[in-house]
Amino acid sequence: MKGTTVLIISGVLALLGGFAALVFPLPASFAVTVFVGWAFLISGALGLWAAFSDKDMPHRGWSGFFSLVDLIVGVWMLAQPLPAMISLTLVIGALALASGIVRLYLALTQFRGTDMFWMMILSGLISAGLGLFVMFRLPEASLVLLGTLFAIELVVIGTTLLSLGLALRKTGKF
Repeated sequence: MKGTTVLIISGVLALLGGFAALVFPLPASFAVTVFVGWAFLISGALGLWAAFSDKDMPHRGWSGFFSLVDLIVGVWMLAQPLPAMISLTLVIGALALASGIVRLYLALTQFRGTDMFWMMILSGLISAGLGLFVMFRLPEASLVLLGTLFAIELVVIGTTLLSLGLALRKTGKF
């Protein structure tokens, strides 16, 4: 199979997954939570194994401690997906709020008088607004926010892959 065909198929699948996640944001949010839980669990298990199997590893104690925390967080997320979903949403909201505030600060201190000033103000206000929305709408926001963000990312990725595959096929080089 040609590379462009793989890109086109991948793009279509990502688009279909993105649209499905937009239609069903709660199951998509649950899927994101379970995926992150497994990532923490596997990361913690592998980190503990590395910390205890490699005697020459620098900072074995700290590595073991943080790996144990990862492992515990992963088990908790998989055992309690709804509170984990709320926690993940809160973290995303806090990151959006902090990112928005930083962009507003940068716009006012570093980008005043430049072409980027209003774009930085707008993006900062949107991010900070999203963060505040999440903070004031917990736990309701957690039921759909993760799934919706995941859906948007899948749609963006799918569109990019599909466009890239079609553009490369048009050139005839790939």
